[in-house]
Amino acid sequence: MRKGDRKAVDEPVRLHPNAWSSLEVRLIDYSETGFRAESEARVSRFNEVTLELPGLGPVKASVAWSRGHEFGARFIQPIPVDKVELSPVGPHQVLARLLVQRASAHKSQLWDHEERLREQIARTLPVQRG
Repeated sequence: MRKGDRKAVDEPVRLHPNAWSSLEVRLIDYSETGFRAESEARVSRFNEVTLELPGLGPVKASVAWSRGHEFGARFIQPIPVDKVELSPVGPHQVLARLLVQRASAHKSQLWDHEERLREQIARTLPVQRG
């Protein structure tokens, strides 16, 4: 069960997968307990990583899952999200990202993942009441 509200962003940040290297990843969302990011490099499950968050500095996390170019991690200690200096994205950007991910899942025949994305898209769509 996830704790805390997730903040949707679309920002490049620095990730240290080990003590001697770093790479740029695209942060998709974060909360006080974890984050989701996208990377061209493979990030292995269960690895301890350090994420540099603007306004907060380096934060240690453990990679919980990895699927394609996306991965999610849990912070070792909860972070104060009010100190993170990242600009949130609006619902239209979130919806656009979900639609692209669903198309990719469909093309790759990842049916379970596509179904989860379809459910997320339905929850994200604006509802007009007449």
